[in-house]
Amino acid sequence: MWRAPVSAGAVALAVGLAACSGGGSGSPSAPSTSSPSAVSVSGGWSGSASDSSGPGRMTWQLSQSGSTITGTMTMTDDATGVTGRGSVSGTVTDATIQFSLSVPAGGFDGDYAACTASVSGSGSASATAISGGYTGSSSCSGAISSGQLNLSKQ
Repeated sequence: MWRAPVSAGAVALAVGLAACSGGGSGSPSAPSTSSPSAVSVSGGWSGSASDSSGPGRMTWQLSQSGSTITGTMTMTDDATGVTGRGSVSGTVTDATIQFSLSVPAGGFDGDYAACTASVSGSGSASATAISGGYTGSSSCSGAISSGQLNLSKQ
């Protein structure tokens, strides 16, 4: 998970169920107009993530305005215990989330402090969990591929 030279963390995200009401009254004079809705995902989330660099754990603290999400994240690599801290941003529409995660220089522990990492992806949301895929890169270890995450609302 987001390894710096050897290993540096994990990535994950969590989201709630998106609700979209639809359907009309059946009357031609009252057509249904259903638009994508943003589900509230504000609050804390935690879970697991695994990618080409290995498995890890992640927690997020999210805020939401309309369909836009922002927040902070902490990830810890299972193999090394190295922790990274960074930001989360994205959007939620219906049962889909688009997200970007970033760890800046200084965000990783110890020997990996100079490393940066960023990933982006999308997922499917339910009321209590999200699963999704992501890809990205690390300045110290290169490409991050085959990312999968699973988080739960805390």
